[in-house]
Amino acid sequence: MLGRWVKEQQADDSQAFRGNGKLTPELEEIKKLRGQVKRLQMENDILKKATVFFAAETK
Repeated sequence: MLGRWVKEQQADDSQAFRGNGKLTPELEEIKKLRGQVKRLQMENDILKKATVFFAAETK
């Protein structure tokens, strides 16, 4: 593991030791997109529940 860290440090100084909050641009985008997916799923669930509620209310 230490050898891998040394290689990462030598290869790209800004991306080495990413465990300290330094994410690659790809991982940052994935994190952002996962957050958006979660938010959209929550909004979709709310709309489904509202549809059921209003459909039951009109009967």
